[in-house]
Amino acid sequence: MRKQQREALVELAVRTYRRRSVEAVRNFGSFLPFVQPSYTLHWFQERIAATCQRLLEGGCGGRLMLFVPPQHGKSEIVSRKLPAWALGVNPDLKIVGTSYSADLAQQFSRAIQRTIDGEEYRRVFPGTRLGSGTHGYIRNVDMFEVVGHGGFYKAVGVGGSLTGTPADLGIIDDPVKDALEAGSQTYRDRVWDWYNDVFLTRLHNDSKQILIMTRWHEDDLAGRLLEREGDRWTVLRIPAVCEQEADGELRSPRHVGEALWEERHSLERLRDVERRSPRTFAALYQQRPTTDGGNIVRREWFRHVSAGEFARLHRGGEPVVFFIDTAYTDKSANDPTGIIATVRVGNDIYITHAERVYMKFPELIRHLPRYCAAHGYGDKSTIRIEPKANGLSVIDQLRETTRLNVVATPSPRDSKETRLNAASPVVEGGRVTLVDGAWNEALVDEVCGFPSKPHDEFVDVLCYAIDYHLNPPYKPIDKARTARLVY
Repeated sequence: MRKQQREALVELAVRTYRRRSVEAVRNFGSFLPFVQPSYTLHWFQERIAATCQRLLEGGCGGRLMLFVPPQHGKSEIVSRKLPAWALGVNPDLKIVGTSYSADLAQQFSRAIQRTIDGEEYRRVFPGTRLGSGTHGYIRNVDMFEVVGHGGFYKAVGVGGSLTGTPADLGIIDDPVKDALEAGSQTYRDRVWDWYNDVFLTRLHNDSKQILIMTRWHEDDLAGRLLEREGDRWTVLRIPAVCEQEADGELRSPRHVGEALWEERHSLERLRDVERRSPRTFAALYQQRPTTDGGNIVRREWFRHVSAGEFARLHRGGEPVVFFIDTAYTDKSANDPTGIIATVRVGNDIYITHAERVYMKFPELIRHLPRYCAAHGYGDKSTIRIEPKANGLSVIDQLRETTRLNVVATPSPRDSKETRLNAASPVVEGGRVTLVDGAWNEALVDEVCGFPSKPHDEFVDVLCYAIDYHLNPPYKPIDKARTARLVY
């Protein structure tokens, strides 16, 4: 290659680099691959970046919600890269970044600092730099300040304090970490109170808000905001699988039924998620959380087998485990005791029998050994009872008067609604099977009618059974006391 050709190529490379660096300043979407050359933007990620830039430039009414499926890059764009670009454009900007935990918020902070320290960043934003501890400027995982300017970034977990921290831009990236938190009325109320009592108090007239969520529950923070002030928010909802041509108003390049990011989350994998748990898929991947009022568990989710078919499946002789939710008092008028007999076969739970009885304490103590003997109690079986109310007395009395292997279950800290929400994907996935019997309807009616039904004993014992049998690690009982029923 001749010298003139090489020089021409070098000049072209310099001009191209300069053009790219100028674009990185002007355009947030161009900034992303400039500071991270391995980063490839897909159309939906470009749309997210452009919408965030529009918000910062005064659009979107100053309030933006992003509903995007898990692992599709939303946090990389908004929580890790946007603050760095925003501080480059305006080093006096005051930013608060939050997530469900302080640890995750601190991870975002570290990533932002690494970007700002990078060589490529210094080329496009030389006026934005961070101190090294010797300039009198704060720099740690919780907060860092821009040297020579008034800008900073503050990381905090939801529920944490923001006293004395004004914010021009507030980012909330997933205020809940899992289905258990999302299903908890107490936790949802806690997030709502924190948002109103702490987060909002740090904003001013011109402050911008970004709320990034994977929707777990219709009554989550986004749901409450949309119900109360939906007209004040711009919402960018991007489902994992296209539901209408070109994604409707998004005007995307997708057709109905196509995956959002086929190379990373294929349609085959997404459909498998949908088959296993339609409810989870609709909420997390399509951003359409379902209504829970009385419909946490649906009747059609329970599988059924005949007694003969169960006997064929149960050749391995896995032990029958009994779960009992005792009446709150010994008064028989309104307080039933719920009992179920369960077996784990493979990765599924089989409920072989269930019963609700109205008995005072002495009668219940006489009844339980007979019930267990009639429904498969063996030398490896256990009877698991929560030590609440008179449950502790039942445990003590059975241990004293029988040879039954009685175990006190841990008392749950979460509400019944929270626990049933967490357990519902197991039922929805077809992993709870009822052996045909006259008792089937009573159990299904109560569980599917919760919380509007007058009693919830079967809800308790079903949640206990799912938690015990299917939450890892599962360890079959190797040793148990010799069973000898004493009437």
